[in-house]
Amino acid sequence: MYVIIGCGNLNRRDDGVGVVVAQRLQAFFSQHAQPNVHVFDAGTGGMDVMFHARGARALIIIDACVSGSESGAIFKLRGDDVTNRPNSSYSLHDFRWDHALYAGQQIFKEEFPKDVTVYLIEAADTSFGLELTPPVEQSVEIVCEHIRTQALAWIHSELPESHSSEPESPLHIRIHKGSLYVDASISERYFQNLQHIALVKRDNQILILPIRHEGGGGLLLKIRNSHGDRVIHAQEFLREHGLEDLVDYRIPVSWDNTTCGLVFDVSRINPRSI
Repeated sequence: MYVIIGCGNLNRRDDGVGVVVAQRLQAFFSQHAQPNVHVFDAGTGGMDVMFHARGARALIIIDACVSGSESGAIFKLRGDDVTNRPNSSYSLHDFRWDHALYAGQQIFKEEFPKDVTVYLIEAADTSFGLELTPPVEQSVEIVCEHIRTQALAWIHSELPESHSSEPESPLHIRIHKGSLYVDASISERYFQNLQHIALVKRDNQILILPIRHEGGGGLLLKIRNSHGDRVIHAQEFLREHGLEDLVDYRIPVSWDNTTCGLVFDVSRINPRSI
């Protein structure tokens, strides 16, 4: 399993940013259920972090920081860089998530994740209150999108384990008269009930990238039929890159872990007349 934990105090404005991120990710995964991804709101309980993380293959922690940097600044750190041995006289009240990383490694050993990422967001105001400041609110959306993308990469890395050892058939999509046609099997596997995608040209490649948050724009991934096949109307984009409307293309595609999207090579397309 993979674990995401948000920490902080919701009653102190920006200090609660880690909890806010966790709550929004919980809402996302309640609609896009992934049994191997678990999201927890740990509040200020460092001990909860230690026990939630036990047995995870990878761990992400989100919290606020006060370093004197620009408000809303995002720091992405390795767990090793922020692990902190607790003082021998500590109380449970003083036991934070950085202590939990150290204690978890010592107590649970191989059961505690070695792959740990920490997102820290620079707070502007930690006084009593419930609302995040505007720069921190903007950073919440950025961090949520980063983590959703990472979760998709985790999910994809698990897929071969759930299939037989037989080689998989090559994946294909079809371009016909300015639209991309995506089979239900590809849509369910890689886009998981999403409604929007982005098309991006990179050198000789075209990337089909899922958009995973509301209001993100992009092209509509429309349902074609009761089987769940999808279609993307992208006449202007395809014409701009030399894929004429009057030719029918069947294109091999593959998943790219770096961009977390489907990719195909324009230079290797073999068109066939309609």
